[in-house]
Amino acid sequence: MSQILSSPITALDAMKKYPSELFYKGDLDLLQRPKVSIVGTRRPSIYTQNFTYSIAKALAKRGVCIVSGAAMGVDAIAHSGAGEGNTIAVVAN
Repeated sequence: MSQILSSPITALDAMKKYPSELFYKGDLDLLQRPKVSIVGTRRPSIYTQNFTYSIAKALAKRGVCIVSGAAMGVDAIAHSGAGEGNTIAVVAN
């Protein structure tokens, strides 16, 4: 079940405009960790699949949270490589 975010996300303060209501599901503590976005094609080559998985896994081991749109392809591979507790998926609703 998703919840409405009750306090502002300070990392978004630099944005000119963002939604007045944000919904979330999961661990808000991930917002406090260093973050890297990994996004890419829906049909990656084998090389790209392997590299994406490896780099996401290595970053997660070092405490970096992986952020993406959770689309098929590179995005999904990045989430998989980082592990369930080390990712943030930003999805439209």
